[in-house]
Amino acid sequence: MRYRTKLLIAACLLLAMSLSAAALSYWGVTQSHHYLIRSRVAHEQLERQLQLSRHSQQLFKAWTDTLLTGMSSRPLGEAYLKKVIDSDLSALEELSRQELAIVGETEGRAERAEVNRLEAIRREYQHVLDQLSEVDQLRSRGRPDIAWQKLVELLRGGLDRELNELIEVAVADETAEVLRIDAAATQLLTRLERISTIHAALALLITLGLAFVLIRGLRAPLAALLDGTRKLAQGDLTYRIGVHGKDEFAELGRSFNSMASDLQEHQKALQDARDNLESIVEERTEELRLANESLRKIDETRRAFFADISHELRTPLTVIRGEGEIALRGRNKRVAEYKHSFERIVEQAKHLSVLVGDLLFIARQGAGAAKLKIKPVDLTALVESVVGDAKVIAMNKDVGIELSDDAPHKTIDGDPARLRQLLLILLDNAVRYSNAKGKIDVGLSRKDGIVCIRVADTGVGIPAEDMDSIFERFRRAGNAAEANDEGLGLGLPVARAIVQAHGGRIEVESEVGEGTTVLASLPENMEGVQP
Repeated sequence: MRYRTKLLIAACLLLAMSLSAAALSYWGVTQSHHYLIRSRVAHEQLERQLQLSRHSQQLFKAWTDTLLTGMSSRPLGEAYLKKVIDSDLSALEELSRQELAIVGETEGRAERAEVNRLEAIRREYQHVLDQLSEVDQLRSRGRPDIAWQKLVELLRGGLDRELNELIEVAVADETAEVLRIDAAATQLLTRLERISTIHAALALLITLGLAFVLIRGLRAPLAALLDGTRKLAQGDLTYRIGVHGKDEFAELGRSFNSMASDLQEHQKALQDARDNLESIVEERTEELRLANESLRKIDETRRAFFADISHELRTPLTVIRGEGEIALRGRNKRVAEYKHSFERIVEQAKHLSVLVGDLLFIARQGAGAAKLKIKPVDLTALVESVVGDAKVIAMNKDVGIELSDDAPHKTIDGDPARLRQLLLILLDNAVRYSNAKGKIDVGLSRKDGIVCIRVADTGVGIPAEDMDSIFERFRRAGNAAEANDEGLGLGLPVARAIVQAHGGRIEVESEVGEGTTVLASLPENMEGVQP
């Protein structure tokens, strides 16, 4: 039998015992409450009957004493008699009605007899009261002899004998009823005690039996499972639990054995993988060390190259530019060719100075030391100005440049000169590598504190194999030289350095023969990016 069935049977037995105990308790409480009310009413009736007997005797005695002595002032006269006796009779009638409401049909007849007896007592009481009133009236009319004779006759005939007999019978009946109700209540309590004891004993026996059966059935499989988990925790994956039967513990044992087998296989596979991984890691670690060493040397060589070229070129260029300007200011030069040569020298010197400045800016940006002159910049006005300058260059190739009309007018933090240089680089590249009668779209958008500059051309595009190296210095795409032999490969590296120095990023999307789109995203606020 499955443990689910055993537990269900045990639960049903316990529920049945609980319900029977609840029903027994409810019945006992109901019966006890019924007898408690009966006993209270019966005791109150007996007490009232005794009070009625005592009051009637006291009051009739006081009345007759008054009549015999002839006293005109009677504190215990008719008014007091009615008040006391009527109160007792009214209370007895009310108690009889309450008792009639709670007794059954069998006892109802006896209770109705009590009600009839109360009516008889009231009538007899009124009769005695009328007789005494008659004697009192005779005495009041000045006929004391006749009143005295009448009183003697009443006393000799037993004035309140019948009333006392009725009251005595009522007292005796109530006493018997009180004794009977108390005996029945005692018998009920005894019966309830016996039934409760038997029920508790049965419940205890059934509970102990169920606990014994369930614990006996659970102990062996639980011990086997505990041994198995202990062995498994100690690393003994070869241990297997003995499985018997088809209950839940048998299924759990089979699942445990299957899990142990899987763990054993996984452990073996993991060990093999660990051994293989250690070998691979050692090889890759050595390769990585060599690669890092090589990259370090390359980086040192690159930095040294840029530092050297910047240092070596800057001094002679400054000298050339200075000598050319001195020659141009000379007044005794008569040969026009010298002047033209000096103009060329100055022009080339300026060009080389810009080149060196760009190289220095790229190197400083790579080292995180780029210097910017940050101030508020009206980016929309700057874009419009640079687009206007670029249109002059684009006219030579019959290339159109359009700026979207919905460009947001926004002021951002930035270096105006470097931002102008960024826009000139992007537009110069777009014009240089566009086909005749091509089109360049310039857009400006803003979202979540970021301003995006978009420059899209319909030029030759960039091959996919060159996309990873377009931001490297002095590198040009394979088809760039065919489209335009000018350029040193510094445009996009400088553009990226400018954008990164402003805390932004630059992205390029291109397709050969379709054109190139450059997106430069700049933050509106440079706080925390560049001091």
